[in-house]
Amino acid sequence: MNRVKKIIAILLLLAGGASAQFQPPWLIDARHIQVDTLLWDLKALSTAPQSRWLDDTSAVRSLLYKSVEFEGKSTEVFAYYSNPDIVAGRPTTNQKFPGLVLIHGGGGKAFREWVEKWANEGYAAIAMDLSGNGADGNKVEQPGPEQSNENKFQKIEKGNLKNVWTYHAVASGILAHSLLLSFPEVDPLRTGVTGISWGGYLTCLVASLDSRFIAAAPVYGCGFYDDSDVFKQNLNALSPAAKARWMKFFDPSAYLPYSKPLMFFINGNKDKHYNVGPYIKTYELSKNKQICIIPDMPHSHKDGWAPVEIRTFFDGALNGNPRPFVATSTISLDKNQLTVMLKPVAGKQVASAEFYYTNDLTSDNEHRVWQHSPATIDEDAQTIVQPIPKEGYKYAFFYLKDTDGISGTTVFLKDGRVN
Repeated sequence: MNRVKKIIAILLLLAGGASAQFQPPWLIDARHIQVDTLLWDLKALSTAPQSRWLDDTSAVRSLLYKSVEFEGKSTEVFAYYSNPDIVAGRPTTNQKFPGLVLIHGGGGKAFREWVEKWANEGYAAIAMDLSGNGADGNKVEQPGPEQSNENKFQKIEKGNLKNVWTYHAVASGILAHSLLLSFPEVDPLRTGVTGISWGGYLTCLVASLDSRFIAAAPVYGCGFYDDSDVFKQNLNALSPAAKARWMKFFDPSAYLPYSKPLMFFINGNKDKHYNVGPYIKTYELSKNKQICIIPDMPHSHKDGWAPVEIRTFFDGALNGNPRPFVATSTISLDKNQLTVMLKPVAGKQVASAEFYYTNDLTSDNEHRVWQHSPATIDEDAQTIVQPIPKEGYKYAFFYLKDTDGISGTTVFLKDGRVN
Protein backbone atom coordinates (compact mmCIF):
# COMPACT_ATOMS: atom_id res chain seq x y z
CA MET A 1 0.00 0.00 0.00
CA ASN A 2 1.54 3.29 -1.02
CA ARG A 3 1.48 6.45 1.05
CA VAL A 4 -1.46 8.01 -0.80
CA LYS A 5 -3.56 4.94 -0.04
CA LYS A 6 -2.43 5.08 3.60
CA ILE A 7 -3.56 8.67 3.91
CA ILE A 8 -6.90 7.93 2.23
CA ALA A 9 -7.45 4.98 4.57
CA ILE A 10 -6.81 7.14 7.62
CA LEU A 11 -9.20 9.81 6.37
CA LEU A 12 -11.86 7.16 5.85
CA LEU A 13 -11.24 5.90 9.36
CA LEU A 14 -11.69 9.36 10.82
CA ALA A 15 -14.86 9.85 8.82
CA GLY A 16 -16.23 6.53 10.06
CA GLY A 17 -16.00 7.39 13.74
CA ALA A 18 -13.95 6.21 16.67
CA SER A 19 -15.58 2.78 16.74
CA ALA A 20 -14.17 1.80 13.34
CA GLN A 21 -11.57 -0.94 13.23
CA PHE A 22 -8.40 -0.05 11.34
CA GLN A 23 -5.74 -2.73 11.10
CA PRO A 24 -4.41 -2.59 7.53
CA PRO A 25 -1.46 -4.65 6.38
CA TRP A 26 1.30 -2.11 5.86
CA LEU A 27 2.77 -3.72 2.76
CA ILE A 28 6.06 -2.81 1.14
CA ASP A 29 5.64 -1.59 -2.41
CA ALA A 30 8.53 -3.11 -4.33
CA ARG A 31 7.43 -2.26 -7.85
CA HIS A 32 9.99 0.52 -8.12
CA ILE A 33 12.97 -1.72 -7.32
CA GLN A 34 14.34 -2.56 -10.74
CA VAL A 35 16.88 -5.32 -10.14
CA ASP A 36 17.32 -8.62 -11.96
CA THR A 37 16.62 -10.80 -8.93
CA LEU A 38 15.39 -9.60 -5.55
CA LEU A 39 16.65 -11.90 -2.81
CA TRP A 40 14.21 -10.77 -0.16
CA ASP A 41 10.51 -11.69 -0.16
CA LEU A 42 9.32 -8.20 0.72
CA LYS A 43 5.66 -9.20 0.84
CA ALA A 44 6.41 -11.85 3.47
CA LEU A 45 8.66 -9.45 5.40
CA SER A 46 5.81 -6.90 5.47
CA THR A 47 3.93 -9.13 7.92
CA ALA A 48 4.63 -8.67 11.61
CA PRO A 49 6.67 -11.67 12.80
CA GLN A 50 5.66 -13.95 15.63
CA SER A 51 7.07 -12.53 18.83
CA ARG A 52 7.04 -13.03 22.58
CA TRP A 53 8.00 -10.79 25.46
CA LEU A 54 10.88 -11.79 27.69
CA ASP A 55 10.33 -8.74 29.90
CA ASP A 56 7.15 -6.70 29.60
CA THR A 57 7.42 -4.65 32.80
CA SER A 58 10.72 -2.73 32.64
CA ALA A 59 11.27 0.79 31.33
CA VAL A 60 13.05 -0.82 28.38
CA ARG A 61 11.49 -4.16 27.54
CA SER A 62 12.94 -7.20 25.75
CA LEU A 63 11.48 -9.68 23.32
CA LEU A 64 12.22 -12.35 20.73
CA TYR A 65 10.80 -12.38 17.22
CA LYS A 66 11.00 -14.85 14.37
CA SER A 67 13.21 -14.13 11.37
CA VAL A 68 14.12 -15.90 8.14
CA GLU A 69 15.62 -19.38 8.02
CA PHE A 70 19.37 -19.89 8.25
CA GLU A 71 20.84 -23.06 6.74
CA GLY A 72 17.38 -24.60 6.68
CA LYS A 73 16.53 -23.84 10.32
CA SER A 74 14.20 -21.31 11.92
CA THR A 75 15.79 -18.31 13.61
CA GLU A 76 14.79 -15.82 16.26
CA VAL A 77 16.10 -12.36 17.02
CA PHE A 78 16.50 -10.65 20.38
CA ALA A 79 15.43 -7.00 20.65
CA TYR A 80 14.80 -4.17 23.09
CA TYR A 81 11.73 -1.96 22.84
CA SER A 82 10.34 1.09 24.60
CA ASN A 83 8.20 4.16 23.98
CA PRO A 84 7.60 7.46 25.82
CA ASP A 85 4.80 6.04 27.99
CA ILE A 86 6.75 2.94 28.98
CA VAL A 87 10.02 4.71 29.71
CA ALA A 88 8.21 7.29 31.85
CA GLY A 89 6.47 4.55 33.83
CA ARG A 90 3.00 5.93 33.17
CA PRO A 91 -0.22 4.30 31.97
CA THR A 92 -0.82 4.17 28.24
CA THR A 93 -1.88 7.58 26.99
CA ASN A 94 -3.31 6.29 23.69
CA GLN A 95 -0.99 8.73 21.94
CA LYS A 96 0.51 7.79 18.57
CA PHE A 97 4.30 7.97 18.57
CA PRO A 98 6.75 8.11 15.68
CA GLY A 99 8.74 4.89 15.45
CA LEU A 100 12.43 4.17 14.90
CA VAL A 101 14.35 1.01 14.03
CA LEU A 102 17.89 1.12 15.45
CA ILE A 103 20.57 -1.00 13.73
CA HIS A 104 23.91 -1.62 15.44
CA GLY A 105 27.26 -1.92 13.73
CA GLY A 106 30.19 -4.33 13.80
CA GLY A 107 30.94 -5.75 17.23
CA GLY A 108 27.66 -4.27 18.43
CA LYS A 109 24.52 -5.66 19.97
CA ALA A 110 20.98 -4.62 20.81
CA PHE A 111 21.71 -1.50 22.87
CA ARG A 112 19.28 -0.92 25.73
CA GLU A 113 20.57 2.63 26.26
CA TRP A 114 20.01 3.54 22.60
CA VAL A 115 16.35 2.56 22.88
CA GLU A 116 16.03 4.44 26.16
CA LYS A 117 17.55 7.56 24.60
CA TRP A 118 15.00 7.67 21.79
CA ALA A 119 12.04 6.75 24.01
CA ASN A 120 12.95 9.69 26.25
CA GLU A 121 12.99 11.90 23.15
CA GLY A 122 9.45 10.99 22.13
CA TYR A 123 9.87 7.93 19.92
CA ALA A 124 8.83 4.28 20.02
CA ALA A 125 12.12 2.51 19.34
CA ILE A 126 13.27 -1.04 18.69
CA ALA A 127 16.89 -2.25 18.56
CA MET A 128 17.69 -5.83 17.59
CA ASP A 129 20.79 -8.02 17.87
CA LEU A 130 22.19 -9.13 14.52
CA SER A 131 24.60 -11.80 15.68
CA GLY A 132 22.23 -14.33 17.25
CA ASN A 133 22.82 -13.13 20.82
CA GLY A 134 20.50 -12.26 23.67
CA ALA A 135 20.81 -9.68 26.42
CA ASP A 136 23.52 -11.62 28.24
CA GLY A 137 25.69 -12.10 25.16
CA ASN A 138 24.84 -15.81 24.96
CA LYS A 139 23.19 -17.32 21.91
CA VAL A 140 19.42 -17.44 21.71
CA GLU A 141 17.90 -20.87 21.19
CA GLN A 142 17.51 -20.41 17.43
CA PRO A 143 20.28 -18.01 16.36
CA GLY A 144 20.94 -16.67 12.92
CA PRO A 145 24.48 -16.20 11.56
CA GLU A 146 27.14 -14.49 13.64
CA GLN A 147 28.43 -11.15 12.41
CA SER A 148 31.80 -12.51 11.30
CA ASN A 149 33.87 -11.76 8.22
CA GLU A 150 33.34 -15.34 7.11
CA ASN A 151 29.56 -14.93 7.19
CA LYS A 152 29.70 -11.46 5.67
CA PHE A 153 32.05 -12.28 2.81
CA GLN A 154 33.45 -15.79 2.43
CA LYS A 155 30.04 -17.50 2.70
CA ILE A 156 29.20 -16.19 -0.76
CA GLU A 157 31.79 -18.56 -2.26
CA LYS A 158 29.56 -21.49 -1.26
CA GLY A 159 26.80 -20.31 -3.57
CA ASN A 160 23.74 -19.89 -1.34
CA LEU A 161 23.22 -16.13 -1.11
CA LYS A 162 20.65 -16.56 1.65
CA ASN A 163 23.32 -17.88 4.00
CA VAL A 164 25.28 -14.62 3.80
CA TRP A 165 24.95 -12.48 6.95
CA THR A 166 23.67 -9.40 5.09
CA TYR A 167 20.63 -11.29 3.82
CA HIS A 168 19.64 -12.11 7.40
CA ALA A 169 20.50 -8.70 8.85
CA VAL A 170 18.39 -6.90 6.25
CA ALA A 171 15.48 -9.30 6.75
CA SER A 172 15.66 -8.89 10.53
CA GLY A 173 15.73 -5.10 10.17
CA ILE A 174 12.63 -5.07 7.93
CA LEU A 175 10.83 -7.51 10.24
CA ALA A 176 11.61 -5.24 13.21
CA HIS A 177 9.86 -2.47 11.28
CA SER A 178 6.88 -4.72 10.56
CA LEU A 179 6.68 -5.59 14.25
CA LEU A 180 6.90 -1.91 15.21
CA LEU A 181 4.07 -1.08 12.78
CA SER A 182 1.87 -3.70 14.47
CA PHE A 183 2.04 -1.89 17.83
CA PRO A 184 -1.08 0.26 18.27
CA GLU A 185 0.89 3.14 19.80
CA VAL A 186 3.09 3.55 16.69
CA ASP A 187 2.02 5.96 13.95
CA PRO A 188 2.51 4.01 10.70
CA LEU A 189 2.96 7.22 8.74
CA ARG A 190 5.89 8.38 10.90
CA THR A 191 8.60 5.71 11.02
CA GLY A 192 12.32 5.91 10.39
CA VAL A 193 15.48 3.86 10.59
CA THR A 194 19.01 4.70 11.67
CA GLY A 195 22.13 2.59 11.96
CA ILE A 196 25.80 3.00 12.83
CA SER A 197 28.81 1.82 10.77
CA TRP A 198 27.79 -1.65 9.47
CA GLY A 199 24.38 -0.57 10.75
CA GLY A 200 24.64 2.49 8.50
CA TYR A 201 25.43 0.17 5.60
CA LEU A 202 22.34 -1.87 6.53
CA THR A 203 20.27 1.31 6.87
CA CYS A 204 21.08 2.13 3.24
CA LEU A 205 19.83 -1.32 2.22
CA VAL A 206 16.78 -1.51 4.50
CA ALA A 207 15.63 2.01 3.62
CA SER A 208 16.03 1.29 -0.09
CA LEU A 209 14.00 -1.93 0.10
CA ASP A 210 11.32 -0.96 2.63
CA SER A 211 9.14 1.76 1.12
CA ARG A 212 7.17 2.16 4.37
CA PHE A 213 9.92 4.22 6.00
CA ILE A 214 9.52 7.98 5.80
CA ALA A 215 13.09 8.87 6.83
CA ALA A 216 16.46 7.17 7.26
CA ALA A 217 19.76 8.23 8.81
CA PRO A 218 22.77 6.03 7.97
CA VAL A 219 25.67 7.01 10.23
CA TYR A 220 29.15 6.48 8.73
CA GLY A 221 28.02 3.53 6.61
CA CYS A 222 27.78 3.71 2.84
CA GLY A 223 28.07 1.63 -0.32
CA PHE A 224 30.76 0.90 -2.90
CA TYR A 225 32.55 -1.51 -0.57
CA ASP A 226 34.92 -2.38 -3.40
CA ASP A 227 36.31 1.17 -3.07
CA SER A 228 36.65 1.18 0.73
CA ASP A 229 40.06 1.60 2.34
CA VAL A 230 39.17 -1.31 4.64
CA PHE A 231 36.45 -3.54 3.19
CA LYS A 232 37.88 -3.85 -0.32
CA GLN A 233 40.49 -6.16 1.20
CA ASN A 234 37.78 -8.66 2.15
CA LEU A 235 36.21 -8.40 -1.29
CA ASN A 236 39.53 -8.73 -3.10
CA ALA A 237 40.16 -11.96 -1.19
CA LEU A 238 37.12 -13.51 -2.92
CA SER A 239 37.12 -15.05 -6.37
CA PRO A 240 36.22 -12.52 -9.10
CA ALA A 241 32.82 -14.17 -9.61
CA ALA A 242 32.00 -14.12 -5.88
CA LYS A 243 33.11 -10.48 -5.57
CA ALA A 244 30.83 -9.54 -8.46
CA ARG A 245 27.91 -11.40 -6.84
CA TRP A 246 28.53 -9.66 -3.51
CA MET A 247 28.51 -6.24 -5.13
CA LYS A 248 25.38 -7.07 -7.11
CA PHE A 249 23.33 -8.45 -4.25
CA PHE A 250 24.72 -6.92 -1.06
CA ASP A 251 26.23 -3.54 -1.83
CA PRO A 252 23.93 -0.55 -1.15
CA SER A 253 24.87 0.94 -4.52
CA ALA A 254 22.64 -1.69 -6.15
CA TYR A 255 19.52 -0.43 -4.33
CA LEU A 256 19.94 3.21 -3.29
CA PRO A 257 18.73 4.63 -6.63
CA TYR A 258 15.29 3.19 -5.74
CA SER A 259 15.13 4.47 -2.15
CA LYS A 260 11.92 6.28 -1.17
CA PRO A 261 12.62 7.77 2.32
CA LEU A 262 14.26 11.10 2.95
CA MET A 263 17.90 10.14 3.61
CA PHE A 264 20.21 11.87 6.10
CA PHE A 265 23.83 10.88 5.46
CA ILE A 266 26.04 11.77 8.43
CA ASN A 267 29.75 11.00 8.65
CA GLY A 268 33.12 12.47 9.51
CA ASN A 269 35.66 13.57 6.94
CA LYS A 270 38.34 11.16 8.24
CA ASP A 271 36.42 7.98 8.92
CA LYS A 272 38.60 4.86 8.84
CA HIS A 273 36.02 2.52 7.35
CA TYR A 274 33.93 4.75 5.08
CA ASN A 275 36.19 7.04 3.10
CA VAL A 276 35.25 10.17 1.20
CA GLY A 277 35.35 8.78 -2.35
CA PRO A 278 32.78 5.97 -2.00
CA TYR A 279 30.79 8.10 0.45
CA ILE A 280 30.26 10.77 -2.22
CA LYS A 281 29.27 8.14 -4.80
CA THR A 282 26.81 6.66 -2.31
CA TYR A 283 24.86 9.78 -1.40
CA GLU A 284 24.81 10.91 -5.01
CA LEU A 285 22.65 7.85 -5.77
CA SER A 286 19.89 9.07 -3.44
CA LYS A 287 17.37 11.44 -4.98
CA ASN A 288 16.00 12.77 -1.67
CA LYS A 289 18.76 13.54 0.81
CA GLN A 290 20.51 15.78 3.30
CA ILE A 291 24.24 15.64 4.08
CA CYS A 292 26.04 16.35 7.34
CA ILE A 293 29.84 16.11 7.57
CA ILE A 294 31.19 16.55 11.10
CA PRO A 295 34.93 17.32 11.12
CA ASP A 296 37.04 14.59 12.78
CA MET A 297 33.94 12.71 13.97
CA PRO A 298 35.11 9.70 16.05
CA HIS A 299 33.94 6.22 15.04
CA SER A 300 32.01 4.25 17.66
CA HIS A 301 28.46 3.33 18.56
CA LYS A 302 28.14 6.03 21.21
CA ASP A 303 29.77 8.65 18.98
CA GLY A 304 27.45 7.49 16.20
CA TRP A 305 24.23 8.07 18.10
CA ALA A 306 25.41 11.22 19.91
CA PRO A 307 25.00 13.98 17.25
CA VAL A 308 22.01 16.21 17.99
CA GLU A 309 21.67 16.65 14.22
CA ILE A 310 20.19 13.12 13.98
CA ARG A 311 17.35 14.01 16.33
CA THR A 312 16.92 17.34 14.55
CA PHE A 313 16.55 15.45 11.28
CA PHE A 314 13.96 12.97 12.59
CA ASP A 315 12.07 15.65 14.49
CA GLY A 316 11.70 17.54 11.22
CA ALA A 317 10.98 14.54 9.00
CA LEU A 318 8.63 12.65 11.32
CA ASN A 319 7.26 15.23 13.74
CA GLY A 320 7.16 18.44 11.71
CA ASN A 321 9.10 19.99 14.58
CA PRO A 322 10.32 23.46 13.54
CA ARG A 323 13.96 22.91 14.50
CA PRO A 324 15.55 22.79 11.02
CA PHE A 325 19.21 22.98 10.19
CA VAL A 326 20.94 26.05 8.95
CA ALA A 327 20.30 25.16 5.34
CA THR A 328 22.32 25.81 2.19
CA SER A 329 21.09 25.74 -1.37
CA THR A 330 23.50 26.39 -4.23
CA ILE A 331 27.27 26.82 -4.31
CA SER A 332 28.74 28.91 -7.11
CA LEU A 333 32.29 29.48 -8.30
CA ASP A 334 33.32 32.80 -9.78
CA LYS A 335 36.79 34.37 -10.06
CA ASN A 336 38.33 31.79 -7.71
CA GLN A 337 35.73 32.44 -5.02
CA LEU A 338 33.17 29.99 -3.68
CA THR A 339 29.80 31.43 -2.66
CA VAL A 340 27.31 29.40 -0.62
CA MET A 341 23.72 30.60 -0.81
CA LEU A 342 21.83 30.15 2.46
CA LYS A 343 18.19 29.15 2.58
CA PRO A 344 16.21 31.46 4.87
CA VAL A 345 15.09 29.50 7.93
CA ALA A 346 12.82 31.22 10.42
CA GLY A 347 14.57 31.78 13.74
CA LYS A 348 17.87 30.35 12.49
CA GLN A 349 21.08 32.29 12.06
CA VAL A 350 24.57 31.16 11.16
CA ALA A 351 26.87 31.59 14.15
CA SER A 352 30.04 30.21 12.54
CA ALA A 353 31.27 28.95 9.17
CA GLU A 354 34.47 27.11 8.34
CA PHE A 355 35.95 25.89 5.08
CA TYR A 356 37.67 22.47 5.18
CA TYR A 357 39.82 21.19 2.35
CA THR A 358 42.52 18.65 1.57
CA ASN A 359 45.01 17.88 -1.19
CA ASP A 360 46.45 14.84 0.55
CA LEU A 361 46.36 12.07 -2.05
CA THR A 362 48.85 9.71 -0.40
CA SER A 363 47.34 9.01 3.02
CA ASP A 364 44.42 6.69 3.68
CA ASN A 365 41.19 8.38 4.68
CA GLU A 366 41.78 8.10 8.42
CA HIS A 367 45.16 9.84 8.22
CA ARG A 368 44.44 12.32 5.43
CA VAL A 369 45.57 15.84 6.36
CA TRP A 370 42.90 18.54 6.16
CA GLN A 371 43.25 22.31 6.38
CA HIS A 372 40.51 24.63 7.59
CA SER A 373 39.89 28.32 8.02
CA PRO A 374 36.97 30.61 8.92
CA ALA A 375 34.71 31.54 6.02
CA THR A 376 33.10 34.96 5.68
CA ILE A 377 29.41 35.23 6.59
CA ASP A 378 27.41 37.95 4.84
CA GLU A 379 24.12 38.01 6.74
CA ASP A 380 22.60 40.73 4.56
CA ALA A 381 23.23 38.80 1.37
CA GLN A 382 22.50 35.43 3.03
CA THR A 383 25.77 34.06 1.71
CA ILE A 384 29.05 32.56 2.85
CA VAL A 385 32.11 33.30 0.75
CA GLN A 386 35.53 31.69 0.61
CA PRO A 387 38.47 32.21 -1.77
CA ILE A 388 39.70 28.97 -3.27
CA PRO A 389 43.14 28.12 -1.84
CA LYS A 390 46.02 28.80 -4.23
CA GLU A 391 46.81 25.11 -4.31
CA GLY A 392 43.16 24.21 -5.03
CA TYR A 393 41.56 21.20 -3.34
CA LYS A 394 40.91 17.53 -3.90
CA TYR A 395 38.00 17.48 -1.43
CA ALA A 396 36.35 20.33 0.45
CA PHE A 397 33.19 21.24 2.38
CA PHE A 398 31.69 24.06 4.39
CA TYR A 399 30.86 23.39 8.04
CA LEU A 400 28.28 25.70 9.62
CA LYS A 401 26.76 26.02 13.07
CA ASP A 402 23.68 27.95 14.09
CA THR A 403 23.15 29.80 17.36
CA ASP A 404 21.82 26.59 18.95
CA GLY A 405 25.04 24.75 18.09
CA ILE A 406 23.41 22.54 15.44
CA SER A 407 25.57 21.75 12.43
CA GLY A 408 24.70 22.27 8.81
CA THR A 409 27.08 21.42 5.98
CA THR A 410 27.40 21.43 2.26
CA VAL A 411 28.09 18.30 0.27
CA PHE A 412 31.70 17.43 -0.44
CA LEU A 413 33.24 19.48 -3.27
CA LYS A 414 35.73 17.71 -5.53
CA ASP A 415 38.79 18.59 -7.59
CA GLY A 416 38.55 22.37 -7.23
CA ARG A 417 35.07 22.38 -8.77
CA VAL A 418 31.49 23.01 -7.74
CA ASN A 419 29.59 19.74 -8.22
